[in-house]
Amino acid sequence: INPNTTASMTAKIGEAAASVASGATEIIAVNPVDGPPSIEGYFDEVFAIPGIIAEMGKAQADAYVIACFDDTGLDAGRCATEAPVIGIGEAAFHMASLVAG
Repeated sequence: INPNTTASMTAKIGEAAASVASGATEIIAVNPVDGPPSIEGYFDEVFAIPGIIAEMGKAQADAYVIACFDDTGLDAGRCATEAPVIGIGEAAFHMASLVAG
């Protein structure tokens, strides 16, 4: 889920995810219809979260990835489903901690 409403960015996110996913993994890249065109800070984040939760409700996926480096709506998304919800920022920080001091 791209938390912002910029469809061109969502398409690029989908392409990037598909390029590294297993062939058996179905990637469905989505973004909310309503909300900010970009996430520039806390103010934008607040208005993006309802769209994230709405997209999660539509998809009923096995897992969700929030594709915004500040992990917009990550905690709220985790409260909205029992499926795994991964934030790309948090995932990157965990991987960095494995290879850096």
